[in-house]
Amino acid sequence: MALKTLDLNLGWFKLLEDDSVQQMEDPAVSGWYIDSRTGQRVFYDSTAGKFFTLAGGVYIPLGYMNPAPKQVAVAPGDRLKITLSFKYTGPAITGITGYYSIGINGIFGFDERLTQRTSFNVPQVTTPPSSPNVSDSYTFTIPTGIGTNWDDIYVKIFGGSPSIGGEATTSFLFGYENALTIAGVDPSITEFKISDFAKV
Repeated sequence: MALKTLDLNLGWFKLLEDDSVQQMEDPAVSGWYIDSRTGQRVFYDSTAGKFFTLAGGVYIPLGYMNPAPKQVAVAPGDRLKITLSFKYTGPAITGITGYYSIGINGIFGFDERLTQRTSFNVPQVTTPPSSPNVSDSYTFTIPTGIGTNWDDIYVKIFGGSPSIGGEATTSFLFGYENALTIAGVDPSITEFKISDFAKV
């Protein structure tokens, strides 16, 4: 079976710190709101200062999905390796949870169809790195029941000691839309036509 890979770079990351000078311009009251652009119902948490939408039974912040820079074709039985990476400075952290999901991103959030968790540690880093210095990955085996619209993926990290944030309120999410092309599930016939006709 072919091993397909898809790398995700989470960008700059450091241990959460209180920022007393940060100004919040979002609503001051926690509650449900309607996104005027999409009509989507979202929940605003004034304590966290974030909007959330429902995905996989938990609320996750909006705005974490991005257009995929490439598409990887996978079929049932193939293996898809998803790798996350980020730059890190701060104390050593043990037991960070890496969360990987394949599914369908829609107007009502991310419909998770395949998920998996990993656990990893990061060492103490005192000098800001010039390139990502932490990575983690998980390899999915594509099931026979995969749908042709399971083409979106996302990852998040949370937990650890000291903690980088809770599962439902983590700031560290990143996803790609239309990252996968699902092949070998439904018959695919394209460019059907009469290719020639001639007297013989």
